Amino acid sequence: MARANKGFMQKLHASSCKHSNILTLLGLCDEGSAMMLVYEYASNGSLEDYLKKKSNMENDSWAQRLNICLQVARGLSYLHTSEGDRQEIVHRDIKSANILLDENLDARIGDFGLCKFLSVNEEHKGVAGTPVYMDPQYAKEGKLKKELDIYSLGVVLIEILCGRLAYDPIYRSDHNQGLALIARQHFNKGTVKTMVDGRLELTRGILARPNQESLFIFSKLAYQCLVQRQEDRPTIKAVVRQLEKALHFQVSQCPKIITFVFS
Repeated sequence: MARANKGFMQKLHASSCKHSNILTLLGLCDEGSAMMLVYEYASNGSLEDYLKKKSNMENDSWAQRLNICLQVARGLSYLHTSEGDRQEIVHRDIKSANILLDENLDARIGDFGLCKFLSVNEEHKGVAGTPVYMDPQYAKEGKLKKELDIYSLGVVLIEILCGRLAYDPIYRSDHNQGLALIARQHFNKGTVKTMVDGRLELTRGILARPNQESLFIFSKLAYQCLVQRQEDRPTIKAVVRQLEKALHFQVSQCPKIITFVFS
C-alpha cells in the first residue's frame, strides 16, 4: 500500500492504468487524514530484492532476465502512449525497487507517486526521482520529457546485465552516476563483456547462457538508452522492438562471434 492524496487519486483513476505489466490498483482506503492505495500482491517482491538474493541470480537464465526487461518496457510503453482520454504519463522513478515480480516472475511497474501527465498546454518543471537512476539532463534542466524514463530504464537494463544494483558500492562515483558512467566507458572501449554477470556462464544448459547476438543487441540498446542527449535516445517502442529481437535470438540460439564496439 502507498499513501496518496485525493488529487493524485483522481489522476491515477483518469489514467486507467490497466495493463498486464502495470501493478493493478485494487482499491482505496480513505479515513480523512490517512489515505492508502491497495495494490495486488507481488509474491516475489521487487526486482531490487530479487537482484540482492544470491540464490536467485545463480539459478536465473539470460532468457528470464530478458523477459523481465521486455515486460518492464511494455509497461512503460503503455504509460508513454496516449489513447482515447488517457494522456501520456512520465513515471519519473523507474528503478528496480519500483518493479514488482509475481509468482511467475512476470514484471509490473509500480509506485506512481512521482508520475506526471504530459500536456501540450502545460510546461512542467522541477526534479524528482532517485539520483542513481536519474537522467543527468533532466536533473540539470528539470524539463518533463519521456526520455528521462528511457535513461532510468537503461540503468535497470545494466543492473540486469551485471547482476548488481546501481547503488552497489563498487559503482560509486561522482554525482551518483557511477554505474551509468562506467557502463558508457565500457561500451566506448569495446569492453562491455567484462560487465556481464559471470554467474550466467555457470547456469545449466545452453539456453540459460547468453547468446552472443542477443547479448550484443541488449548491450547496444542499454548504451543507447544511457546517452547524454535526450534526443539521441530510442523511443520506448523502439526499446520494446529491440528487446523482442534480443529474446528471439536467445531462444532460437543462433551463435555468432560478436565484437562489442559502439559508436
